[in-house]
Amino acid sequence: MKKIISLLFVLLLLPIASAASLYPDSYGYYGQNQYYYTVFDGEGESAVLARIELQNVENLTEFSFKIPGENISLINIVQEYYDYTEECSNWEEVSCSTTDDVETCNKECTDYIRYPVYPPSYAQVSYTLGESEGMTSVSFEIPEQDQDNIYILAYYKTNSYVSESAGVYEYHFQTIQDEYDTNYVRVSLDVAEDLYLEGVSSAIDYQKEVFATSESADFARVASSLSYIDTGYTETATSLDPYESFSVEGKYANSWWNIHWWEVVIGVLVGIAILGAIIYGIRKITKKNKKLGLPLLLGVASGILLFGVWFACSYLLQNSYYLGFYNDTVMLFIILLTIVMSIFLLAVPAVWVGYTEGVKSGMICFIATVLTLFILCVIAISWLSISSVTTSPEPIFY
Repeated sequence: MKKIISLLFVLLLLPIASAASLYPDSYGYYGQNQYYYTVFDGEGESAVLARIELQNVENLTEFSFKIPGENISLINIVQEYYDYTEECSNWEEVSCSTTDDVETCNKECTDYIRYPVYPPSYAQVSYTLGESEGMTSVSFEIPEQDQDNIYILAYYKTNSYVSESAGVYEYHFQTIQDEYDTNYVRVSLDVAEDLYLEGVSSAIDYQKEVFATSESADFARVASSLSYIDTGYTETATSLDPYESFSVEGKYANSWWNIHWWEVVIGVLVGIAILGAIIYGIRKITKKNKKLGLPLLLGVASGILLFGVWFACSYLLQNSYYLGFYNDTVMLFIILLTIVMSIFLLAVPAVWVGYTEGVKSGMICFIATVLTLFILCVIAISWLSISSVTTSPEPIFY
């Protein structure tokens, strides 16, 4: 029994020992943070601004990383660095004297804390390139080595991340790989003007500012703010192992229609089928009881109109920024108008039918309205669920 336990213990230690031999210099949980701002254009090219924040616990003198993809055009690399000032954090008394019953003590600082001085400065990096196994390797000496943290800013372009088919561009973006653990990765994606990026809920136009300066060393001043840029489509990841890449996939096109046309066609066909089924059902029911024709027709029409009102309200609220609805009063008016119209379409047709045709007919009209509304809502939710699954793929780790 003891031999079995000992053997199991050794087997448990093997993965730990092998990991230690593979990555002896990894920094543990923190290691580094990486930030990316990527813009895709209409020719399938990707322009990438990358910021690597590396904890300098080993006083690094050189650094290397790998960019996934071939035909990488590395335009520039700079290092963001800081001057430091020191402030005493601990004083100790070294000697004391008494004069006229007044004690005077001399103190000496025994411990200092370093603080970076803002704003930072930027140093040009001289690098060497190589290619192997579908990746572009970059290595260089760190210009400013006496730093608590190493900040590397890189700007590169490539056509390796995008493929085009029938007017739809599919991208497969992968982050930089190096020998250290990565605590946090943040990737913000954007497209050039007049292009549609699938999955974007709201966008901020950063690209004019960023790529107007990216061709020179001044791009560093923009790249230093990458940790705050949010284009509306941002993916994050945590706890990546050494040489592990974070990948984000998706689509973009010249217009919304190029990507979603099949969803529209399916929606129209389903709508026609439902409408045809409703008309067929109403005609069949009215043949048996002609008094049910008016309540059912008004009920179904009210349900369709009410669903349209809700859809319009949702669209206006979600796109208020683009439609110029900056005033909260306008938004409140839209909500109140939707509530009033909902009450009207739910109650008035049923009450009128009940008053003219009888209470039973009024109840049938109300039930038809609610049932129609329920069916349309279920269809809409199902369509949105399918759409979200197909348009927002999960990030992939390599």
